[in-house]
Amino acid sequence: MPNVNIKVNDIKVPLNDFMEEMLKNLLVGYLKAAKGIPEDIKSINVEVEL
Repeated sequence: MPNVNIKVNDIKVPLNDFMEEMLKNLLVGYLKAAKGIPEDIKSINVEVEL
């Protein structure tokens, strides 16, 4: 089971198992298509400021 955490304005957004798996697969798939990313991805940290 992936460990996926999302916060909006420092408030944790609850995710069910489906959403966690979907977000993990989306990010890993995107990164594996990028150049220079290690094959063995152990963790991904994303921060977006709007």
